[in-house]
Amino acid sequence: MKRTMTEWITEARQEMTRFGTKMATVPYEAKGILFSEMFFFYLGARSVAPRRILESGRARGQSTLILSLCFPELPVISIEHDPDSPDVPVAAQRLAERNNVELLFGDARVLLPDMAREGDVVLIDGPKGFAGLRLAFRLLASGKVAMVFIHDVGVGSPERAWLERIAPEALYSDHPEFAKVCHHLDGAAGIELPEANRFEQVYPRPGYGYTLACLPGGGRNGWTRRLSTALWSVIHRLFLDRRA
Repeated sequence: MKRTMTEWITEARQEMTRFGTKMATVPYEAKGILFSEMFFFYLGARSVAPRRILESGRARGQSTLILSLCFPELPVISIEHDPDSPDVPVAAQRLAERNNVELLFGDARVLLPDMAREGDVVLIDGPKGFAGLRLAFRLLASGKVAMVFIHDVGVGSPERAWLERIAPEALYSDHPEFAKVCHHLDGAAGIELPEANRFEQVYPRPGYGYTLACLPGGGRNGWTRRLSTALWSVIHRLFLDRRA
């Protein structure tokens, strides 16, 4: 189901108090996705009635824990690339009592396309950059996943510019009116953002937070978008990154 940002903002106003109450006992961990961004995920994912939640990039388990709490009836399968990261025991401890969470290790670029099933919703918080975009479009091209979310695609980044060009249907958590409603979730948690990402610095422009993008499934030209993204990422790495 194609959603508009107006619908998303209306739902946010209706659900924010309930979501905030649910998150009141969840401490924020450094490196974690913002509460406002996870609220954005929650609103989008529930609209497609997902069968499972797949996550790439766990770090200290902030997003994994919230996914488990928001969708307690669903399996949450989380993949972390580095089993030797100091974040691993932190995540394991935080998630030890969450019975609907499965923790895996490996390369999500290999694992996710093989494990994806009809009706899955995917959160990509690693790999970063164009590697994450390529993974997203590969999953969408399979026709199986209902929705893909990509983290760290802020205004001014090359990944955001490419998404806006090739995926005009994408919606973003840094939309000014969404942020106006939901940035209070982060303030209540005592999160200190870098100055350039703070609400009062960017509103009424987009740019709040670290930015989560939502790409709905069911679109056309999935394989074309995947291949063009792969080509553009090579061009960007070889030529544009070296300018100046």
